[in-house]
Amino acid sequence: MRLFNHCLPAGLALALALAAPVVRAADPVLLVTAPAALQAAEKSGAGFAHWIGQAPASADGTATNQALMHAPAWQSIATPLGDSLARIRRSDPQAGVGIARYPHRLFDARWLASPDAFFELVGVVNRMDRRPFQNGACGETRLVYRLAYRSAAMQSRLPMTVNVELRGDAPDADGSCASTARRWQPPQPSMQDEALGRWLVSADGPLAPQRLAPARIAQVTTNLQSVRWPSAVRPDLGGHAEYMLRAFRWNAGTRRFEVAPLENTPDVARLKASAPLRKELRQWLQQPANLRALDEATLQIPEKFLATEAISVAPRGLARLANRPFAQVFPPGEWQAMPGSRTLQSPQALLRRLDDLSCMGCHQSRAVAGFHLLGIDRRGASRTFTAGNALALPHSPHLQDELARRGRYVHAALSAPLPDPFRPLAEPDAADAAPEKATVGASCEPTRITQSANPWLDRAEKLPRVACEGASSVCEKTSVGFPGGMCSGPCDRLDNNGTCGGIAILSDFNQCLAANRPFGECLAKHTRPGNLRSCSAQQPCRDDFICAQAEGQPEGRGACIPPYFLFQMRVDGHS
Repeated sequence: MRLFNHCLPAGLALALALAAPVVRAADPVLLVTAPAALQAAEKSGAGFAHWIGQAPASADGTATNQALMHAPAWQSIATPLGDSLARIRRSDPQAGVGIARYPHRLFDARWLASPDAFFELVGVVNRMDRRPFQNGACGETRLVYRLAYRSAAMQSRLPMTVNVELRGDAPDADGSCASTARRWQPPQPSMQDEALGRWLVSADGPLAPQRLAPARIAQVTTNLQSVRWPSAVRPDLGGHAEYMLRAFRWNAGTRRFEVAPLENTPDVARLKASAPLRKELRQWLQQPANLRALDEATLQIPEKFLATEAISVAPRGLARLANRPFAQVFPPGEWQAMPGSRTLQSPQALLRRLDDLSCMGCHQSRAVAGFHLLGIDRRGASRTFTAGNALALPHSPHLQDELARRGRYVHAALSAPLPDPFRPLAEPDAADAAPEKATVGASCEPTRITQSANPWLDRAEKLPRVACEGASSVCEKTSVGFPGGMCSGPCDRLDNNGTCGGIAILSDFNQCLAANRPFGECLAKHTRPGNLRSCSAQQPCRDDFICAQAEGQPEGRGACIPPYFLFQMRVDGHS
């Protein structure tokens, strides 16, 4: 069985193997996404209810959101989220829950208290590299939970995650974190999924009971798709979606969570309204020590400048000004290049680095529709697996690349007191990149974004259309949901880069969902076959597309489609 338990990159693993005398320790675990391992951990105390306190968990470690809502701890998170959604509804008369009545489809806050809904563990993440952000601790451990539901009519995951960030153990007496790095090494180099899950929560594992104490909570962050506009409403962009980002801190005295500032995410409105505050932030950032921290991505901006809520938008990532908060606050002319730096070689690069550290900049850089970790959909193992509504990969292209960097850091921590924490840009500037060939999956309707601080006013200006290669090829249009257009054509078994998949007939498919028909029925009746780009962790989809499972493909391989063609990636149509 293939395991999605990510360890050190192959090059490092080989080097360790050659250096070891006879028997070597297992490589430190970096990421666990195998459903059986995570479900074993949930049953042994790592379920979401553990963080809520009064909510009883079922035998499989999950608790319904209806049960969670009886606990003040969950109320203290769900209520602010519900208030923000209500504010969107009041400010936008076209926003509401459902497909038939509202062109702007709103997240249904009732899921947060539904007897059919629950949060399931979809990832355990070793973030020892976060040591610079956790004073007196060896980085963080992160537990990522995803909202899902099971009802009589259907089952699916939903576009919402909750990330519980835990402080790591204290450094060793010599100031190093070697003991913590060793703690992430499983007892055997290769462990079956369930055994791995039991080891995680064992007395010697990284999720041992004392490491799951509420006192370890650094913060809890939430990310949810608050509203989605279909391509019929925004045909120039191929649709529009907004993602609400919030943070909460645990108050042990009240046993509730309190709204917290978002890391390195400026309060744009407040800074624009106050020239003295904006000047104070600029002067703080321009201090040499802070510029060095910015360059290596360990900057920690004081809370007085930060927002407590942010919205990231899709598609088109960093081309949208809403995802560039520092670019909204500061003009490039107020900055200078930092000689000798790795990422601050121009004023524009400095602002790009700042945006890269913000919540919205991060979540829209080589992401999967606003997320970096969504979990595995595995037939026979995942609780809500549904054919035609399944991801082929659990994480984004950015996270895939990040695993190599994090692996190097953890490996260095085994022997070095303070490994280099430098992180490159999540999405390097590709202005000089050569255009890709117009083969299957490539963009065929390029556009230039006319930016606005209000993302509703962004416009996509059409550029000359690109001819797709192949006599039978077609350009699937942006206006029907393919951002930037997509080269396709008839299914072709001889195309090594292509996979035969289903393309939704959008109007008929949406009308079917609006009629509250089961998703599987709508999928079977209102799709057509087409040639789609093949994808895997090593062959990611281009921006604004997602790697979905495709019939006949092995685990870990799939086909690239627009994310909102996948039912679990959209807020609308669920009931």
